[in-house]
Amino acid sequence: MTQGRLPLSTVTLVFGALSILLAFARQLCVPALIMGVLAIGFHFYGRSKLRKSTYGPNSVKRSKLGYLLAMAGSICALAMWVLWATGALL
Repeated sequence: MTQGRLPLSTVTLVFGALSILLAFARQLCVPALIMGVLAIGFHFYGRSKLRKSTYGPNSVKRSKLGYLLAMAGSICALAMWVLWATGALL
């Protein structure tokens, strides 16, 4: 029996990484926050599917790394959004 790939694990990784990169661009901190929140949601969706079946360890690691990147990206995007909105970075 071959182990499949965890659903949306690659999307979680890409969205998580992009959320960090976009968090530091002035006009893109809100889309970065949205991408981070989506990546976190995708991770939990994949984890719910993991309970019902077995998937390959590489895709599980990819999803976890994407989740961690999305958490960092969401925090950075939210911080930058608040800093730009308050005028602290002008």
